[in-house]
Amino acid sequence: MKLALIAGMLVLAAAVLGAGDEPLLGDYDAELRMAEDRSHVDCELMVRRLKELRANTYMWLMWHSANDWEDLHEFLPLAEEAGITVWAYLVPHSESGGKWPYSEPFKLDYVKWAEEIAELSLEHENLVGYVIDDFWGNFDKADRFSVEYTGEMVAAGKAINPKLKFYPLMYYRQFGLDFVEKLAPIVDGCVAAYPKDRAEIENALTFLNDEYVLPPRATVVFPPAVPSAPGDRGFLMQTAKVQKPEEAAVSFHYRDSYNGPTEGYHVMQVRVDDEVVWEEDAGGRDDADVRVDLSEAVAGKEQIKLAIGVFDKQGVGHYGLRAQFTDLQIHGLEMADADISNTEAWEQQIVGDFSVEFAARQTGEDKFNLPLIVMPSGSRSEYENRWGHEATANLMSAKVRMILELVAEGKVEGIVMYCLNKQEGSEDFEAVAAAYEEFWDARQEK
Repeated sequence: MKLALIAGMLVLAAAVLGAGDEPLLGDYDAELRMAEDRSHVDCELMVRRLKELRANTYMWLMWHSANDWEDLHEFLPLAEEAGITVWAYLVPHSESGGKWPYSEPFKLDYVKWAEEIAELSLEHENLVGYVIDDFWGNFDKADRFSVEYTGEMVAAGKAINPKLKFYPLMYYRQFGLDFVEKLAPIVDGCVAAYPKDRAEIENALTFLNDEYVLPPRATVVFPPAVPSAPGDRGFLMQTAKVQKPEEAAVSFHYRDSYNGPTEGYHVMQVRVDDEVVWEEDAGGRDDADVRVDLSEAVAGKEQIKLAIGVFDKQGVGHYGLRAQFTDLQIHGLEMADADISNTEAWEQQIVGDFSVEFAARQTGEDKFNLPLIVMPSGSRSEYENRWGHEATANLMSAKVRMILELVAEGKVEGIVMYCLNKQEGSEDFEAVAAAYEEFWDARQEK
């Protein structure tokens, strides 16, 4: 993006950020350690590399060594002198114990963590908040982060330092009504990892800003940690009269909650009299409109049984799914009621542990506006794992620039790289540093 265009966006962002606020451009994890003692972070080297990155923020993970909390105390004054704000970063129950280390020294006592981080933040004003990894997967569980315990944790930190922020680490598919109703009232903002594109970030912002619009919908649900068998299914079915067979079609929007590469298990389908006329594997990112031609399937028939839902080609062991269907329209057919959210109109065909949820149109109430920090992958292995193709410095920096556009527009609070390689000579480091430098240069010019 041209510097002049970024500068124009920064002018627009000023009203959102406020006159004295500065957007966050930063990094997380992949800390550089002492050559002679790998149990300690090389704090001076870290600060130097962050300055060379043109970063003003660092999220300090406490997980790789029992000395990480101690090293944070050494890092904070060095970072403060360099103008770098710091967030403490903890791991949740699901990443602690067994084969995993704990965040030391307070392990799973997150109320204690909040209190100790708050006390430390009074000594070092550049310690501004804390993040807990993979929070949603551990949230709303009685033995982990119940709603009540999460509130107690946040309150404990704010009782010591009211300015202390708590941001959970989220993934974009996790923003929805449950987030709005249960977690949004507790937190100060969110960090969200691995955006696929701008549209995915902007959809999350509708929930963070309580301005979402959810159309009438039906959602086929398969629970996590539950096995299925080949042939298990969850379908909505309705009889339709064939009026104009040559024009017969069905159109709708579909999306699901799974973005991984695994294929050949859950498959979204449309069927006519149990004949498959359209299917889309739940593997990969699915969020699209489709029009399915039914003319051949209805030829010679006066009425049909139209079904839409999810079919298991192979049994799963631990593969939860939410497949949502909206904006259903029929063409050349007549139904009693084509409203996809009308429970009474649709017959359900359920085999196994599938279920169907119906919901009418819902909209946000503009009660809150939570900031978002976007975390793209700075790790080539994680990038390739997420997106299924080879990572390059150019590809990663292109995503950084896309996010920086949103920062410049004032739509997101900032960007923090996931595990950027900070070793000398890193091509990825240099590519991100160039993108950060362009942003700051444009901001200075505005």
